[in-house]
Amino acid sequence: MMLRTLAFALTAALTLGAQEKPNLFNAAAPEVEKALRERVAGFYQAYVDGKFRLAEPYVAEDTKDLHYNQEKTKIKGFEIIKINWDDSFKKASVVTLIQTTIQMRGQVIPANAPMATQWKLEDGKWCYYFDPSIGRPSPAGRMTPGPGNRGGMSVEAMMKDPNIILNQIKVSKDKFLVRSWEKSADSLVITNGMPGSVTLSFQTESVPGLTYRLEKTELSAGESAQLEVVYDPQDPSAKPTLKAALKIDPLGKTIIIPIVFDIPEEVKKQLPKQ
Repeated sequence: MMLRTLAFALTAALTLGAQEKPNLFNAAAPEVEKALRERVAGFYQAYVDGKFRLAEPYVAEDTKDLHYNQEKTKIKGFEIIKINWDDSFKKASVVTLIQTTIQMRGQVIPANAPMATQWKLEDGKWCYYFDPSIGRPSPAGRMTPGPGNRGGMSVEAMMKDPNIILNQIKVSKDKFLVRSWEKSADSLVITNGMPGSVTLSFQTESVPGLTYRLEKTELSAGESAQLEVVYDPQDPSAKPTLKAALKIDPLGKTIIIPIVFDIPEEVKKQLPKQ
């Protein structure tokens, strides 16, 4: 599970969704797709060979300086897994599975990282280019800053400490508080500080009258979603605290968020002081 977690730290644009159903009405002509794939393969082969200057002919003119100054990392291999075309078929976003390695506790571990790059036709050839509206490039892809992180966290910083990766998913508070004697609700906000999308699921013990609503089950980089718990009691008696869990994939992380049932103030006053 930790290996999956660390591999995800390198993800740059999973918001494109590898499991998304293909759009048959947004498919380029076979010769257009073939030309793009050949250019993408040439670009990444330079990274496999560690000969980064050979990648420059595949870079758009307005991105050459940025690419030249960007720190580069040799990769083990690559596989093109998805292409998203714009309506004109003159631009495309290409999701590529990068075979790389990460260091953890002094060991070098192989890892696969989906990464998206933007491509456009320039002088009749497909070229990689940087789109500032998507995010800034990094050696392992694009990093899009999340809320409160205007500069974005570098991939290198995440790779140094696995705990940094796990802590990029934030919840606004550590418990839900609802009333045991009357209908009430409580909510919190989940924020994704990862450079790629995550999938959310919520589970709790079954109690009559208890329901919940998760605003989104998938959060793109920098997005937030509300999780609300509603309790409509069948009786006004006190109830024990429930265990509830928010699961985040592909991190494999689980955040325990207890549901606490409050009691009336007059009842609290009758309780022995601790």
